[in-house]
Amino acid sequence: MAGAVAIALAASPAFAAQQAKERTAVGTVGAETRSSDSGFARLDRNNDGYISKAESVRDPALKKDFAKFDLNHDGKLNRAEYLAAGAKEDISSLVHKVTGKEKASSSTGSSAK
Repeated sequence: MAGAVAIALAASPAFAAQQAKERTAVGTVGAETRSSDSGFARLDRNNDGYISKAESVRDPALKKDFAKFDLNHDGKLNRAEYLAAGAKEDISSLVHKVTGKEKASSSTGSSAK
């Protein structure tokens, strides 16, 4: 009986509309993270999907720690590496704001004092 109810719900127009709406919302979020206005896109001047060491000069923090953020050591940052670098900077800044101490070392994730 429960199986029949599930099949009926899945076939209903309202259920199908809700599923389409959810897929669209997820697709929109994905598109937003890849917009031409994103920080990654602004740095990726040649639109090859990577930020080279030369392209990183427009972001002083990224340029300074480029090798540390290049996790797979291929000489360029992909979107995931760029986002991870930003997250490390955000966490370090937050630690500084909360504790009043110097930023945590990004290489270890904490400050050892």
